[in-house]
Amino acid sequence: MKIWKKGLIYLLMVVMVLGFWGSTVLGATLNDDQTITLKIIHTNDTHSRYTYSEKNKTIGYAKLKTIINQKNPDLIVDAGDIFHGQSFATIETGGSIAELMAAVGYDAIAPGNHDFNYGSQRLLELGTIANTKILGNNVVNADSGTAFFHDEYLIKTIDVGGETIKIGVFGLISPDIYSDTAPSNVAGLSFGSREQTIAIAQQAVAALKAQGCDVIVALTHIGDSDNGTLMRSDAIALGAPGIDVIVDGHTHDVENREVNGTLIVQTGCFFSAVGEVEITLEKNTGLLTHTENQEKTSSDQTTMTEAGSEESVTEPDGTTIEAHATPTNYTVMSKSESLTTVAQATDELIPADPAVTALIAEIEAREAPIKKEVVGNTPVKLGGNTDNIWQDVRLGEINLGRALADSYRFETNADIAVENAGGIRAEIPAGDINKGQVIDVLPFGNYLVTKKISGAEIKTMLETSIEIGVTNQIANDSNNNAWPSNSGSYLQWSGITAQYDLSKPKGERVFAAKVGATELNPEQLYTFACNNYLATNSDYPALANASTISEYAACDEAFISYLQTAGNERFMSAVNNPNVTPGTAPIVAPVGQKQSTDNPKTGTRLWWDYLLQWLQSVVA
Repeated sequence: MKIWKKGLIYLLMVVMVLGFWGSTVLGATLNDDQTITLKIIHTNDTHSRYTYSEKNKTIGYAKLKTIINQKNPDLIVDAGDIFHGQSFATIETGGSIAELMAAVGYDAIAPGNHDFNYGSQRLLELGTIANTKILGNNVVNADSGTAFFHDEYLIKTIDVGGETIKIGVFGLISPDIYSDTAPSNVAGLSFGSREQTIAIAQQAVAALKAQGCDVIVALTHIGDSDNGTLMRSDAIALGAPGIDVIVDGHTHDVENREVNGTLIVQTGCFFSAVGEVEITLEKNTGLLTHTENQEKTSSDQTTMTEAGSEESVTEPDGTTIEAHATPTNYTVMSKSESLTTVAQATDELIPADPAVTALIAEIEAREAPIKKEVVGNTPVKLGGNTDNIWQDVRLGEINLGRALADSYRFETNADIAVENAGGIRAEIPAGDINKGQVIDVLPFGNYLVTKKISGAEIKTMLETSIEIGVTNQIANDSNNNAWPSNSGSYLQWSGITAQYDLSKPKGERVFAAKVGATELNPEQLYTFACNNYLATNSDYPALANASTISEYAACDEAFISYLQTAGNERFMSAVNNPNVTPGTAPIVAPVGQKQSTDNPKTGTRLWWDYLLQWLQSVVA
């Protein structure tokens, strides 16, 4: 392993000497018609997915490295939400993912809202570990207005066929981030308004053009939300003309569209695809001279001129390498986007890079002891009545489900919280609880969100969950594995107590519900916490259609925090006290009728009055 590490260090030094960061790159293509084609490899919203899995539809870093080696791109970027989401990342507060990014060789990234989940200072550290530039031009220190990230731009010089191309890159994050991460994560930072964000984009385009950039790329963690309230990336394209490509993220969509001359691309999410943009440029007949002798910027021990026609790299031994760019100017002729999907990333076509594969194995091995760290204790098994947790959690309320939902309420201070059955994947035996067990229970890397929904909508959710439980029970009793496809949408609750009567018709079974000690008010809006997956679940349309108020920690992190800080009394109360239970609905008295003089047998007397009268006559 030491030999391998020394080899890696030597390789990185060679890369630096050859100008990887000083930006002489040989990936561009000089075409027969003398046009030049550049390639950009991009990812977004990987949420710490890191390995190839056909089942989970993830490509991973080892195959990404192979794609990079095969394509030989001129720029490698990511549009944010990288360092958080899976235990592989959260155990090391993102450091493991940063190491893989360094091994792959990202040039620049935009910060995503979840990249702040470990705190803003940790994000700066992760950028250093990843050996990449974090570009968030609209992120400033609130008190001083100064830039929060170290780098304002990346300007990369591409030499091909004796010609020189400059790619200028800047970054933006949605100004709506305040509702997309816990407030403490971004304390002291300002992301500006939408108008300010567009103005910052305009300034960046002007600055990069003034420094001779032939291609301008914006990394934006903004997305193309259709809810009518959030900023969209096309607002940047419309408001800041001159951007050639927007590499987008945040909304987990596949984007490939042109707006106002700007190609906007996004690959989806969770490493389901790797994007490749091809840009073809043509040399102008009238040459324009680039501005020279601009201010130099430094990054660690490597110093690069990131503006003007003169590039310099200072190596650790003090040696300075200079490259003089030819003053030329090019016009972008065409831009196109293509995706490499998981289905295309077969071992035959895209084998995993062995060096990155070895690094992943090394990280997994060092994390194994961390997973054994004790984070709590339970005197009873946390699970169901059998050892089949998959089945038990779909058939009724279990103590583990209540504890998880209560931890979400504890983390978010919501009125009501739920966990869906499909999100609970293991039980925990009595005794000490370690991190690995928590991760086994909640392996998906989901995070918490809060929304506002009405009491009437909550009652409808209760009814829907109960009906799903009924169909699950029918499937279980039939013993033919014909479980409904939405069996995992059965809910485990906290913050609400309710009773239901299965003898009543579907949708009319809940006959009592309280939030705390107060009756559920159909008209009142309640703060509701759940995981991000359930928040968009079509089984609960009112929840899916409600706007997100805030986003919080990963579910496993919230449960660990709960075990460590909520106190044993609260924990055991959640474990021992059922929330949603079966019962018998009280008989509703019929609506009284006004006494009729024509028919003295009608009136407001109830049926049991007549029964009592009959019994009395019999006794008499």
